[in-house]
Amino acid sequence: MQCGLCCDGTFYGSVAIGDDESERLGRVGLRVLRAPEDRGDGALTMAQPCSALRGVLCTVYADRPSACARFECTLRKNVRAGESTLDEGVANVARMRALLATIRGGLDCPDTTSIWEKILELEEPAGADAAAAARDYAAVIAAVGELLNVGRAVFEPRFAGGGTR
Repeated sequence: MQCGLCCDGTFYGSVAIGDDESERLGRVGLRVLRAPEDRGDGALTMAQPCSALRGVLCTVYADRPSACARFECTLRKNVRAGESTLDEGVANVARMRALLATIRGGLDCPDTTSIWEKILELEEPAGADAAAAARDYAAVIAAVGELLNVGRAVFEPRFAGGGTR
């Protein structure tokens, strides 16, 4: 109850939604989108960060998508199996939160926006601006690298940044 990284857009850019869930999720206020046929298979998804996330808690927990109900990250599995302690888990979540704060601060990225969207929006500057931009983003780039490494090692081995759960 201290994490929420699987819902805040850190690990996933969207959640796959079953056709039979769309109406129910709409009733609880979740926005379900159908991918355009020309850019996918027309599958239903829900964008991350999740609009039901408040801090680290889900406001529609009892009615959450089935993909969310089935998901359990490696960190949680390891803590439940006794392979990691709760204190180690809390420390790993805190490290990820610190990295996210560095990334969000460096990219001027609010919590309601995916860090991956902001990263993809960056344009490579030309000429004299390139060196200044490189200096400005050095901490962000280092934090993104560490976030990916910690995310893969501790939370989700398939973590690539912004994929679909």
